Amino acid sequence: MEAPGGLPLLGHLPRMVRAPHEYIQSLRAHGDIVRIRVGTSPVYVVTSPELIHQVLVARSDGFERGRVFDKATAAIGKGVIVTNGDFHLRQRRLLQPGFQRARIHGYMETIHRQVDTQAARWTPGGRISLREEMHRFTLNAVTRTLFGANTEEGIATEIGDYIDAANAWVSHHTLLSSEFFERLPTPVNRAFVRKKARFDELIGAFIDARRADERDHGDLLSALLAAQDAETGKGMSDEQLRIEIAGLFVAGSETTATALSWLFHEVGKDPQVEARIQAEVDSVLGGRPVTADDLPRLQYIQCVVSETLRLYPIAWLLMRRTLRDLELGGYHLPAGVEVLVSPIMSHRNPRIYPEPMRFDPDRWLPERARELPRYALLPFGDGKHKCIGDMFARTEMVIAVAAIAARWRLVPVPGHRVWEVPRSVLRPNQVLMTTVPRTPHTPQETQS
Repeated sequence: MEAPGGLPLLGHLPRMVRAPHEYIQSLRAHGDIVRIRVGTSPVYVVTSPELIHQVLVARSDGFERGRVFDKATAAIGKGVIVTNGDFHLRQRRLLQPGFQRARIHGYMETIHRQVDTQAARWTPGGRISLREEMHRFTLNAVTRTLFGANTEEGIATEIGDYIDAANAWVSHHTLLSSEFFERLPTPVNRAFVRKKARFDELIGAFIDARRADERDHGDLLSALLAAQDAETGKGMSDEQLRIEIAGLFVAGSETTATALSWLFHEVGKDPQVEARIQAEVDSVLGGRPVTADDLPRLQYIQCVVSETLRLYPIAWLLMRRTLRDLELGGYHLPAGVEVLVSPIMSHRNPRIYPEPMRFDPDRWLPERARELPRYALLPFGDGKHKCIGDMFARTEMVIAVAAIAARWRLVPVPGHRVWEVPRSVLRPNQVLMTTVPRTPHTPQETQS
């Protein structure tokens, strides 16, 4: 069924541009699969959680990544976060050793040091922009996880400038799909070209230095340099390494920073949730950093992270393209058409989650979570294209929450309104918080 309200030539594009996440959710009323027009091009929006699972997992062999990923490939290169088929599988296998559980546990000290440094700059009663603070933290954490704990902070700032320029370029040219617009000397294009050249220079210098050294420094770059294809015995070229590193920065900085901003926004509104986090941090950690053994013991923080990712999924909009004619849920999809799926359709579906807009971390207690269907939570996508850094992101979030909650309360600024801004991630407009120091309590103090 085609959605009502399309305009000549423009189709449903004005509504998509104005409020895309709200418009996409409204399509649920028109069927499990709804056709809209972006300009004159048809796009099939899948609204059913069961059919979303079919697209991403059960019948993923009938789909490849779609238009947004085409533009991302033009921006950052042919890497694992944007590619399809055998090339994607080969690159994913080369990157996987850097994201194994033991390796991620080795990054934990570096991550903790970054959040501790960030929080140490806050002052009692000070006002912070949480989105900016969390973006600085995650950017430094990813930079030092990749290149080593002693990497200069200025490097992360320059890399952040490139990421912002790349995201702006992709968003701009996804709608202006002609390559003609990509060659125009517009401010967006000029900024992207300039900052990409500087990024390539920076990353090339790190790769050259590390190849000359040849030791395993315990960082992610060492793992990527050591990776070899099982069939050929060859590793990645310098150019492919640079492309994959660009993808890791694009995928791993703003996304986690956005999720942490939403998390502290929700926790700041609910004193009971905040108190339970503080009690768990004091009881489990007693003032020391999080270790790998602590991760399963920080159960409530894990629940808070899961609930944040449910309500505000990182990958809130996914595009696929049909590889052939196929039937999906009784609907015919022609070959070569764009298919849009959004985890929001599952995450905010009252059939799956009662009161879906209520922030309720207890949904993820084991006895309740095991009752949920397989497709109930997919903040990092699902199937063969699921984000390779999902465990890294969750670990980073747990460390950040524990480290900050041990020292600070983040209190919402009265009268400040927060709303959703759907871009490449579903980010908040701004999250202003007041930093209030707290004195942790040990279990012995609590009992006495």
